[in-house]
Amino acid sequence: MTAKIKICGITNIEDALLAENLGANFIGLIFAKKSPRYVSPEQAKKIVDALSSAKTIGVFVEQDHNETENIAENCGLWGIQHYSYFDTPFKNHAYIYAIRMGAPDAPKDFTFQNYNYLLIDSYDEKIHGGTGKTFDWSKIPLDRDRVFLAGGLGPENICAAARENVFSLDLSSSVEAHPGKKDPEKLKSLFDNLKNA
Repeated sequence: MTAKIKICGITNIEDALLAENLGANFIGLIFAKKSPRYVSPEQAKKIVDALSSAKTIGVFVEQDHNETENIAENCGLWGIQHYSYFDTPFKNHAYIYAIRMGAPDAPKDFTFQNYNYLLIDSYDEKIHGGTGKTFDWSKIPLDRDRVFLAGGLGPENICAAARENVFSLDLSSSVEAHPGKKDPEKLKSLFDNLKNA
């Protein structure tokens, strides 16, 4: 089980460093202003600068291509996760196209075109991400080595998710004390379960 781990919804340096020290490969910073896990570009830059090994991914919803790219550049992000599809790739950042399985606007064809990775999340008509719900993993595209799997993943099912042989597993709400604040014990349990699997 070699899937990388992305801990998303990080809002502070303390949680970012804990996740990194425990083994997180990616740290997700949310720039969707309606999210309870929103971080300002200024705070995001502080988190990016504090990390030494984990790569940072910005999560965007309402921003257009130019605004997204400017924020990513100014914050020093490695990747851009966006719920919009753009024909124009991002110049200096990995582009992770995020879809919600079962959403009315979800693509029917998962061929990889102008994006580097595909993030597949569960659909909820009220929120983008952080739903705490899983979906039918048999619907994951065959090109799994370029897929971030999200939606309802936590310490109790992380090993089963790792056996799906995707590129990375994405967690947020299941390892929180409350939205925007991670629970150290839940994070430790997550990585302990992976190590002991």
